[in-house]
Amino acid sequence: MSKLLCHVKDMDAKLVNIIKDFSLLGVLSWPKEIMHKFLKNANKGNIKLPEVEYNKKNHDHKISEINQFLINLGNDNHPAISFLKKTAESYRDAYYMLNGVGTKDITEFSLKLYGSPKNIVTGYKHSSLKIAHQFLHIINEYKYTIPKEVNIFSAREFKQKIRPLINENIDQIVDPINIIIDKNISAKAAATSEGIKIRYGAKFSKNDIYQLFHHEVMIHALTKINGKKQPILKTLAYNSPRTTETQEGLATFSEYITMSMELMRLKRIVLRIIAISMAEDGADFFDLFKFFCEHGQDHEESYFSAMRIFRGGYPNGGIIFYKDSVYLQGLIKITAFLKNSVHKGMIPDIALLFCGKLNTDDISDFKVLLEEGYITEPVYIPDWLRHNNILVSHLAINDLLGKFNR
Repeated sequence: MSKLLCHVKDMDAKLVNIIKDFSLLGVLSWPKEIMHKFLKNANKGNIKLPEVEYNKKNHDHKISEINQFLINLGNDNHPAISFLKKTAESYRDAYYMLNGVGTKDITEFSLKLYGSPKNIVTGYKHSSLKIAHQFLHIINEYKYTIPKEVNIFSAREFKQKIRPLINENIDQIVDPINIIIDKNISAKAAATSEGIKIRYGAKFSKNDIYQLFHHEVMIHALTKINGKKQPILKTLAYNSPRTTETQEGLATFSEYITMSMELMRLKRIVLRIIAISMAEDGADFFDLFKFFCEHGQDHEESYFSAMRIFRGGYPNGGIIFYKDSVYLQGLIKITAFLKNSVHKGMIPDIALLFCGKLNTDDISDFKVLLEEGYITEPVYIPDWLRHNNILVSHLAINDLLGKFNR
């Protein structure tokens, strides 16, 4: 083992030790009691802004540890060193953001990490906000009434339904995935360091089973497992903030290509983009709650959608959490990456996205890391990539129709 490779392995282990307990959304989300009180009043027609308080913690020690880590890492321009540097810096920004709960630091650092819908999407002429408005216009133009979702499964029943899908695709003896019913998450389901968490009290439709399986399990959980299997860069198993856009873009694309994304799901994604822009223009929680209700979401779903945008801030607005920007931005960038890889005859590059949790910008460096033995190829990849002729034909049709529409 070379001196540099030993240094990388040692520094990677030190970074994992620093960030292994990192938690973002659990700290920023509002307690469930606030939702229950708000919805009880809303159902009586008595809507007023929720009252939110945070249990603030100081993360200066983590910031200091990362600063020291960066000094010890050195300035070698090798791709492995560069990856660790960018990863550590993104965690540092996230800890700065956590230090600033309830202040404009939430806006500043989440904007830096996730971007604004008003920014031009790299490689495109338009912002994701403009694309979101175009999506919404197309959806509204269709002579089609989006059927009301029939949520028939409890969290416990959902857990029973999704387990066989997991067992069929991932070896549960070697790589077990826990399914945990949790009272504190804001999403219906989320992949975490502990496993797949399902929101207690949530109701699920039949399609939710497949949508969440392809999103949470076959992207988020799968890339975590592949990252844990890496011989040197174990950080690839962790959700670095700089990888969020690629992870969510890949997960959203996975829903799309497996035909598990319903129109209402797509609509929710674009509505959240528009809502972030409204918050940037001064809207408060009630404005966004009303906006989501007007677009067909029920009170509970509208509450969660509006709350997501003010996590770490307050219902009267002014402090914005930008994470929901990444779903559409990420989908656009992932689709462009896949098309570019196919056009250049570099389909094997796509599989590198599944080595762990990384950014599409890392791919050229990761080709070098694969050749030099710093990373290994992923153990698990989804069926739509394994049978890549389906992916290629899908992208070709998409490309063809796009050219005729221009």
